[in-house]
Amino acid sequence: MARPYSLDTQGQFTEKSLLAYRPMARAEWLLSQRVRTRLLGEGEGLFLANPAPAPFSGWVRMIATCLRDHYQSLEDPKTGARMKLYFEPGIEPWGRPQKPEDLSREDISATFPDNASNKIAKFWVVKLDGRTIQHLHLSTNGVEADPAPGPTTPEVRTDATGWPVSATWPGMPQPLFLEGSGDLAAVKVEGFAPRHVLADIRGQRGEARDRMRQERLQEVTATAEGPAVRQETPHTILWTQALRHPRLQWATRVVEIWKREPRARFTLRLNRLSSAAPEILYLDFPLPTGDTLPRLSSGGQSFTPFADQLAGTCRDYFAIDGWADYATSAGRWLWVSRDAPLITFGASPTLALRQAPPKDVHRLRAMLFNNFWYTNFVADEHGIMEFQFDLIWQKEANGPAPDLAEALAMDPAVLINPDGQEDPRVLRDLYQP
Repeated sequence: MARPYSLDTQGQFTEKSLLAYRPMARAEWLLSQRVRTRLLGEGEGLFLANPAPAPFSGWVRMIATCLRDHYQSLEDPKTGARMKLYFEPGIEPWGRPQKPEDLSREDISATFPDNASNKIAKFWVVKLDGRTIQHLHLSTNGVEADPAPGPTTPEVRTDATGWPVSATWPGMPQPLFLEGSGDLAAVKVEGFAPRHVLADIRGQRGEARDRMRQERLQEVTATAEGPAVRQETPHTILWTQALRHPRLQWATRVVEIWKREPRARFTLRLNRLSSAAPEILYLDFPLPTGDTLPRLSSGGQSFTPFADQLAGTCRDYFAIDGWADYATSAGRWLWVSRDAPLITFGASPTLALRQAPPKDVHRLRAMLFNNFWYTNFVADEHGIMEFQFDLIWQKEANGPAPDLAEALAMDPAVLINPDGQEDPRVLRDLYQP
């Protein structure tokens, strides 16, 4: 912490990073090899594999250049059903911006366009069964729109800036989320030598600690930089809003709401400014679940926080496998994270040393960043970060939480086989499971 850019600190940071990124890269390579080995001999077409144990519904996205032709739709050869290919803006590698609109507010280098037209291709999938593979054919024939299964859409309430504060589908007794969902907050420390101030707070007890926490810990919430922009597709509705915060160069939040299923996806992108000052970033998710405690999982072991814990263990934060399952008399709310392995409940619990649940356990907070401790990594970690969260409601619990969470937080694997036969040596030299 004292020397964040020393060779020793940088070396520790490198070694720890490799523990995460090398397995991730190898897992991507292994998945691609297994997909190709399994499907290379299946003939021409686009193959969509759902490796999760539960059905997948949602968008499937691809870099548009992988299509290699001006395809406009996909056809199921078994049923003849057609799915429209949609195109959205994205990055144009090595391209030169031609107009200001080619660069988003996030493109601070202004080198290559990141808002160029037709760079991402996507199509909508409805309930692709778990552990199955769907064979589709690419087509240059256009489709006006995907067939809609029904007119059902949620009732969405928004705040003064246009950001959604609740969404309720027909048959739901309560909305999917409450006002404050997607709010970003940062906790900072007031005082000289702030990490020693934290040690002072930790050394207090009872009312003295509570008073010092109130005096020395300050929570600053991001504010809207402008009105939320609403976009509608045949299957979902999106709201995008820029945020402003003194610790960030920029931030953008997006919520995508499924039209015909009580489900929403929150995505936050931010660019943290360089600073070694102690700081915690949270993203809030208040839910209409009352005083019900959720079931969590850590290392594959399911538990209820505050109830199924050994005496003296941490109750300020909880390390999870990626989901929180609220089972109430009004239905099940399942919250899923791809990126936040630490969560907490209620108001900021920093150094609260909780032993009992807070009053507002319905307010789930995902911890995005924390350098409060005497870190032995680069404490001013800065730059662009992205976090994604899914939320779904079910009248009755359909399947185990881990299986459903896996399906919500993953993307199907896609393989495109060209017409004609591959050289036999390609299959021979691939990894053979």
